[in-house]
Amino acid sequence: MYKLNLFWVLLVLTLFSWGSWYIILHNISPIQSELYAFISFYSSSFLAITFTVSLLFSLLWKMIIPTKSSYICLKNGIRFGMIVGLLSIIALIFQQNNALGQMEILTMIALGVLIEIINIINTK
Repeated sequence: MYKLNLFWVLLVLTLFSWGSWYIILHNISPIQSELYAFISFYSSSFLAITFTVSLLFSLLWKMIIPTKSSYICLKNGIRFGMIVGLLSIIALIFQQNNALGQMEILTMIALGVLIEIINIINTK
């Protein structure tokens, strides 16, 4: 896994996206407009969550099934990271509008699990 360039690219992107999220969150950003602040906050949050989950789940895939190629494990991790990142941004939007409750959380978890099950079934 560590021999692939994509793994190291994902690691650098993860560190860079968390750094940009930290800068935007603590209002160190040179962007002064409220519209740009929301867009940059949500985009940096999406990228940070996506890259982090992608790295963790690609390593988890490789740990669970060590016979799979590292490229397949990275591909599966990136797919799951994008799903979790998208659902997290949807949860942030619901939370901003004070509309995040238990049913919405359960619905988003069920949606994420169903998407992943469909992807796993289609790859076989």
